[in-house]
Amino acid sequence: MISRKKGKTITMKLTRNILVILLLTLTLTGCWGAKEIEHMIYVNTVGVDYVNDKVVIYLQMINFSGIAKKESGQSQPQKTYVAKGEGNSFDAAIFHLYSSSPQKIAWSHVKTIVFSEEALKHGVVNEVLDVWDRYYEFRYTVWTMATKEPIEEIFNTPSTAELSVLYSQLNSPLNPYTQSSVIAPLYLYEFIRKWYEEGQTVPLPYLTIVKNWTENKKISPKLKPGGICFLEKEQFKGCLARRYLLGLRWVEKKTDRTPVEIKEKKSVKAILVMDKIKSSIKPKVTDGKATFDIKISMQANIPELKEHFKEKELEELAAREVKKEIMGTYLKGLELGVDALGLSEPTYRDMPNVWNKLEEGGKLPLDKSSITSIDVKVKLISGGISKVK
Repeated sequence: MISRKKGKTITMKLTRNILVILLLTLTLTGCWGAKEIEHMIYVNTVGVDYVNDKVVIYLQMINFSGIAKKESGQSQPQKTYVAKGEGNSFDAAIFHLYSSSPQKIAWSHVKTIVFSEEALKHGVVNEVLDVWDRYYEFRYTVWTMATKEPIEEIFNTPSTAELSVLYSQLNSPLNPYTQSSVIAPLYLYEFIRKWYEEGQTVPLPYLTIVKNWTENKKISPKLKPGGICFLEKEQFKGCLARRYLLGLRWVEKKTDRTPVEIKEKKSVKAILVMDKIKSSIKPKVTDGKATFDIKISMQANIPELKEHFKEKELEELAAREVKKEIMGTYLKGLELGVDALGLSEPTYRDMPNVWNKLEEGGKLPLDKSSITSIDVKVKLISGGISKVK
């Protein structure tokens, strides 16, 4: 049995320990300045336009709480918000937008930046890159795109099957690209490297709005890579539609999986899907001018075959089509005055003495005869579950 005196001592010790703990907690540095997630506005995509001598910015913002409920199995419509600001510069347009924002805007979750064609033409890119380089919240691992469509319409284009816009062509272009590689997506750090360095051509993909999807029998617009806008030496050169760019995929290192149609009199006789594509561009000097040998190898399988072909015949027909596409893209680029295949880059890197001798205005002079050979090797490895006969 505990005596009254001893019990009183124990109580005093407990009280003293509790007071010490309480005093210690007061010295701890808590997150007093932290903001609740619902009290912040998170920018998902930044759009940059140029209208009437003003820089116009658009911010696409989404409700993250809606995404969480979707992923937990609860159905809730995804809300997308678009804000607009304008000013005499990119940063001035941002501060104009701040004045109407109900809460603090957070930039650390930006996934994509989209330039309008007018913004590219009027040199707004350097303004954007200057601000991007100075503010600590901006990241360089964001997708960079262009568009000829109104940016507000691009930002308000819904995703598919109630998916968040986070998983659309606007914010997640790599997933569909790995399934069908034609126009490669471009990160901002890749854009910057090519933008400032000599001998580089920036292939900036541009988005278009297509209306070949429906939802409950109503047209549901979707986004699609419609082509590429080319920039050289910090200048906008022009854009080419997707149908003129099929040759670019064969020299693009990111190409993962891409189809080739074997046609006869505009009728498709077979479709081959190519992967494991390896390419090299070897520069040399011929008669005092820069020339190039292109070598490409790839594997192929057959998802569709309407007529009987010998294996070797199919490989040769596919190789012929690849060569045709490469030259077609190259010549179309020459019409714009751009190096669409990026032939100048290996010369600048591997043969600097040749580059310094032959370059004119920071680029190599190219013409129809600059490509001296295109060697394409196709190896047919599979006919699907059917055997290749």
